[in-house]
Amino acid sequence: MFAMYRKGTKEIFEDFDNADPEKIKKSEWLCDISKLKKLLSQQKNTIAFYCGVASNMDDVISLFDKVILLKTNPNELYRRLSTREGTENMGNTEESRQTVLGWKDWWENEMIEKGALPLSADGSLDEIVEAIMDEVS
Repeated sequence: MFAMYRKGTKEIFEDFDNADPEKIKKSEWLCDISKLKKLLSQQKNTIAFYCGVASNMDDVISLFDKVILLKTNPNELYRRLSTREGTENMGNTEESRQTVLGWKDWWENEMIEKGALPLSADGSLDEIVEAIMDEVS
């Protein structure tokens, strides 16, 4: 569904490294919109969830009736990034965690300007799920 590209090209970023801030700046994480559209067309339920972030979020969010932005405070985000296991995703190093935190407010504001509904993700998993379900049902 996703691939890392060299920014501004259609070239797959083969040697991308989440621990290298220079490579992060020169990359974009893109969702394959045609694959997402195909999945959505096969959806039989009235509610479909897309979880994630992509450089082409404008294309992604235009496919949904409602967009929910889960917001957490910077300390909680840092804690979650630093305690993830079994992933090579963004945030596995101190430098990349600081990159994520540096983007946080800008990205959240962009999503809200595009119509996303902000919900707190600082509570327990059950509380977060309940808040989401209250919004979509």
